[in-house]
Amino acid sequence: MVSAKVSANNGIQVDYQGKRFALDPTSPARADYTFVSHAHVDHMHTPSRNATVIASEETRELAAARGFDLGDTVESVDGADTLDSGHILGSRALAVGEEVYYTGDASGRERGFLGKCKTRRSRVLIMESTFGSPEYVFPQTAKLVKEVNSLVGEMFHRGRPVVLMGYPLGKAQLLTYYFSTWSPLIVHSGVARMNEIYASHGVPLKVGTVFDPADGTDSLPRGPWVMISPMSSGRSQLMSELRRKHGAVLVAFSGWAAREGYRRSIGADFAFPLSDHCDYPELVRLVQGVSPDVVYTTHGFAAEFAADLRHMGFTARPLAPYQSSLGDFANGD
Repeated sequence: MVSAKVSANNGIQVDYQGKRFALDPTSPARADYTFVSHAHVDHMHTPSRNATVIASEETRELAAARGFDLGDTVESVDGADTLDSGHILGSRALAVGEEVYYTGDASGRERGFLGKCKTRRSRVLIMESTFGSPEYVFPQTAKLVKEVNSLVGEMFHRGRPVVLMGYPLGKAQLLTYYFSTWSPLIVHSGVARMNEIYASHGVPLKVGTVFDPADGTDSLPRGPWVMISPMSSGRSQLMSELRRKHGAVLVAFSGWAAREGYRRSIGADFAFPLSDHCDYPELVRLVQGVSPDVVYTTHGFAAEFAADLRHMGFTARPLAPYQSSLGDFANGD
């Protein structure tokens, strides 16, 4: 019998055995424990000084670099502990006894230096469902990397530089890891600080040459190069100038690239569906791995995925009306 109470209030709250857990609140919450799953800004806040914060050391450090002071953090408390969610460096899921399992954002596949989300049997599963629609099935990562390397090779043969664009924390570090064999490697300053923190935790990332847009694009070398850059519209001033002055080719990486029209919507030349989230089949496998009595879905296609789970025989419902449109997630997948 499920004895935990789950509600949506400044993030998600779980009440269990006289203790309250605030899960990824966006402002200080009245709770015994505050859980911060990872360091993306939509999951960030600066907790009150007396809060007991459950988070990884990597999350604490990445949050500080982004202007959020989590204070002292712990990875477990009496009756609750964390597991790797596979999303980005330091991302964690939270298990409250055998009663509640909360994924935060999660990935269902190994990628480079990242593992996949670990599961644990629990009566209640609270899970993100960002790509909880059957149209989102991502290719094998090795196949995608091979295709991108072929594209970069073709552009180098033509003497054209390539800008690889992804979310500056998480995606950009994977891009650095996968494509650093190309030289010269240039790293946008918006990515470089995150790369430094990853490297300090043992992730083997090539340093490259740091590019600060304030220095102007004339500081970039002539001829082909690869730049790792935050996601940006191809119509932005920087990207327009890189195209005009250097003939740069813009390549975007996002799970949303599995949807028709994504490439055109951001003005990129190419787009590949590389994501730090589970695709639809991986979400289903995650539910099967936890084998819960009740599933609460949040974010993305929460209502649609809950309905699909009910058709599969699970008890499931969306917890709250979170983001569900392409634009809501275009820069944070």
